[in-house]
Amino acid sequence: MKFTPTGLNHITIRVNRIDASKEFYGDILGFELVKTMGQSMAVYDVGNGDTLVIVEAETSYDPTSRDFRVDHFGFYVNTPKEVDEIAEFLRSKEVTIMSGPANRKKGRFVFAADPDGNMIEFFYEES
Repeated sequence: MKFTPTGLNHITIRVNRIDASKEFYGDILGFELVKTMGQSMAVYDVGNGDTLVIVEAETSYDPTSRDFRVDHFGFYVNTPKEVDEIAEFLRSKEVTIMSGPANRKKGRFVFAADPDGNMIEFFYEES
């Protein structure tokens, strides 16, 4: 049987401090909190039925290490200008910008870091 996915349902990442991550994903990025499971897990709607799950790790992770839990995950935006607006907004919230905003062959991107150093890409790509 050939596995043919219809999309990405969710990404789960481990975080050090659930409260700081809930503030980042809920308050700063504005994702809708769908549900919590206990005090150590939260699920956010990121559009089109896709979700981001954050789980507080049982043991702390050193965000300065080069052993990333997830390389990165990316979110589409509608225009190149929106990439720049997101970068400016994140800077105003003292969020670390890892790279960009910059152009690429068919679009524009910016990479930012959440409170645990997980890289998030916001990008526009021409069809």
